[in-house]
Amino acid sequence: MRGGASGIPGVRFLAFPRYQLFMSLFETFKPLKSEIARVHVFPPKEGEFGEFRFDNPEVNELLEELGFSLYHHQVEALKSLYTGKNIVVTTPTASGKSEIFRLAIFDSYLSNPRATYLLIYPTRALINNQLEKFSIQNLVFYRLTGKHVSARVLTGDVPWEERKTLIRERPRVIFTTPDMLHYNILRRWRDYEWLLRNLRYLVVDELHVYRGVFGSNFAYLFRRLDFRLRKLGARPQIIALSATLRNPRDFAEKLFRKEFGAISGATNPFPRRYLVLFEPKNLDERQLLRAVVERLTWEKVKTLVFFDSRRGTEKLLRFLLGSTAFSKVTTYKGTLPRNVRWEIERDFKDGKLLVLLTTNALELGIDIGDLDAVVNYGIPPDGLFSLIQRFGRAGRSADREALNAIVLRKNGLDYYYREHFDELVERLGRGIIEYMPVNLENDRIAEKHLHYLLTELGIVDWDELDEFERKVVERLVIERKSDLKRNPLTGKLEVRLRKPAFSYSSLRTASDETFFLVKDEPWIRDRLIEKSSLRELLNFTNWLKLKGYIIEEVDSNEYHRSLLPGMAYFSRGELYMAMDRLSLGKFHFVFARQLNRFWRVETFAAKREEVEILERGEKKTYRGVEIHLGRLRVRHVYTGFAVKGADTGNYVEELLKLKESGILRAEIYSPMTGERVDEGDYSILNWEKFAKVEFEEPHVREFETEGIWLVFPDSIREAASEEFKEFFDVAVEKGSEDLAFTLYSDLDRRKLFPLYLGTTTHVIRKTIGDALQRLGISDEELAFAIKKMVDSKDGIGSALHAIEHNMIKIAPIFTYIDSRELGGYSYASFPGLPHAGRPVVFIYDGNEGGSGLVPIIYGNAEKLMEKSLEHLRSCPCKDGCPVCTLSPKCGTFNEFLDKWTAIRVWEKVLENKGEGFKGC
Repeated sequence: MRGGASGIPGVRFLAFPRYQLFMSLFETFKPLKSEIARVHVFPPKEGEFGEFRFDNPEVNELLEELGFSLYHHQVEALKSLYTGKNIVVTTPTASGKSEIFRLAIFDSYLSNPRATYLLIYPTRALINNQLEKFSIQNLVFYRLTGKHVSARVLTGDVPWEERKTLIRERPRVIFTTPDMLHYNILRRWRDYEWLLRNLRYLVVDELHVYRGVFGSNFAYLFRRLDFRLRKLGARPQIIALSATLRNPRDFAEKLFRKEFGAISGATNPFPRRYLVLFEPKNLDERQLLRAVVERLTWEKVKTLVFFDSRRGTEKLLRFLLGSTAFSKVTTYKGTLPRNVRWEIERDFKDGKLLVLLTTNALELGIDIGDLDAVVNYGIPPDGLFSLIQRFGRAGRSADREALNAIVLRKNGLDYYYREHFDELVERLGRGIIEYMPVNLENDRIAEKHLHYLLTELGIVDWDELDEFERKVVERLVIERKSDLKRNPLTGKLEVRLRKPAFSYSSLRTASDETFFLVKDEPWIRDRLIEKSSLRELLNFTNWLKLKGYIIEEVDSNEYHRSLLPGMAYFSRGELYMAMDRLSLGKFHFVFARQLNRFWRVETFAAKREEVEILERGEKKTYRGVEIHLGRLRVRHVYTGFAVKGADTGNYVEELLKLKESGILRAEIYSPMTGERVDEGDYSILNWEKFAKVEFEEPHVREFETEGIWLVFPDSIREAASEEFKEFFDVAVEKGSEDLAFTLYSDLDRRKLFPLYLGTTTHVIRKTIGDALQRLGISDEELAFAIKKMVDSKDGIGSALHAIEHNMIKIAPIFTYIDSRELGGYSYASFPGLPHAGRPVVFIYDGNEGGSGLVPIIYGNAEKLMEKSLEHLRSCPCKDGCPVCTLSPKCGTFNEFLDKWTAIRVWEKVLENKGEGFKGC
């Protein structure tokens, strides 16, 4: 190889002159070479081809006319499909999965022009792309055969007049979403009887998306569809398409309750792909991200930059405000109104935009044109599940190079894969998704859908329901929504509808509530209140979206976390303050006032939790720790929020106006003085740039879910006293035991926290530092020892809190579960039965009713315990950091966390260290 050394092991800049695109990118990154930690090159791969003879020779001619050669895995899928099986095809992005069903549809249409085909995609944006490709092939099909397969889109944004035309014209192919199947097709099935009765193929694309709550809802949605199809005498074959799964047949059969043949092992060609790991050294994370974006923009390389949160996209966009790249960059989020997303997609395709800062909204195959680079800010919270999909977006043509990059954060998953780079490379190379959580026994979801089923059918035979569904139906009978009667003619027991479901809830959440963030316009309130029917309300809401008055749409969890009165919210670079809420049934409109977009300010909700054990299921013991699986009731009590940032003073002035208007019922405090902030007095905040807001009445969110909990032996309590002794001995060795004990006696985190919230640890450290400075002592080891003595006062609870955070952080390594969907809480002494007084750590599914995540955690609990100790030990920080214990979701602002004692607890349990250890 020739070319200058890069300073990165195994990589030389300009080493591969043949691949000009990548090397020009690499030259662009040359000034950042000190920030590049690792590089790996995935070599290109040749394709493997096969042949298949369709029933109608015209389709083989179509294949030749399109210039296609079938890959071996496509041939295997078609052979299985043509033997009458349902099939699940699980291969990577851009492997030609869609060609399988398109060719099968053309062949089937020639054999039976009356047959219909229902194509289901999880998002409207995917449909645009697929319809375009189908239409192109349909034109070629028409040239060859003189026949045209009529195809139409049926989604929520299709106007009523167009829907009427569609129903009248009866196209053979319908592109739709699960939401439209749920809200419209099944509900108004008589309008679509022509579609359902003649259904030949049911195509479900992006099957891997149907996990968690969405998957649970989809499974029951298909159950309703299957009931209707059987009533009409239709028996369509199912063609399910997915990213690469470990057990695709099992997953498909669980979702659809039908037998499947599985086709996996991609045989399509792959381009050369480069994996670059950026690690901030001379730049901080934000500066590095900005530098990467600016260089890619300068080179006119179309790039997606993925973040874990909407807040992350907005923060980087605001950081780019003064950059020359700003006009070529914007945020793209699923919560934006549909017309805004379409505009962004078009501008990106046309090259007006070059970089999109996005969340999981662009993980799927939405057509946004050629794409050569994907940058991910850290490892996603579901481990490699999302990363595999995101990286697959770049270099989708075999003749194009692909650049995949990760900008490492101070985060547990990032740190793990930084140290285990070979494992990262191996897993990305295989591209297999190990676990697909879905829960078919979520009571709340099942009850909703069985009520919808009865609304749609009127009568369901008792024998057609499984045991779990019968229990749910019994509740519907108790709630007087249905009746259980015996048919006098057949003698069979039947469930009959008594009270229909008038409104259907979202498939995307277990809850049926929706929250809209709306621009603060008085006339909008008046118009909303005037709406007398659900249809009028929905039509007006859609109009508000099209006109740009609705800023974003969120769920109940995001509302409580980010949109309580007075909280700051960023959308597309703009700063908003949440105000009052207008609730109309299950629809909630949160009004927002726009503020200065240049203000640097953030708000963080303060909450406390309560966990109650409702039902115990499986149980096992590992190293003396009881591990339980069961149902929980979780109660989140939001008591206020913290305000942080350089413009806190300006923001507090706006909060005072909101309070004066009566919308914000709360007190505002300066934590540095303990004083309540009154009008005109916000200047006292200028030094610390921090304030706190306490609601007069807390906002409460309560839900039932699934969880696991670890019940520790009481002997771990010794760890707190061992911590005190360990660090008091350091003070004794330095001859400062009197000073250390005095500060230990004076400082109490539990008393300081209500005043200082997330700055409590800072105050403790500063108090210790000031005391040492007054005595002319400059000794970091002594200051740290005194701080740890103070930490020991918090008892074993801080150790369990750190363990809870750490286990949630590293769970995706084994499970592919999104850590954002997990919650946790720990008790030094659990207040209720059956573990009264015992140390307990809870990890629960953050989705109401549970979504199948927790059984996977339970199955991997022993691994998680062992890996937690390894991870805490290996993290180089002294006292906890974002890599090992700190969490952005923590309701106590990452106070009451003790890494040292957490390690000691695990050592006692897993390695039987410490005198007097006993099992249970």
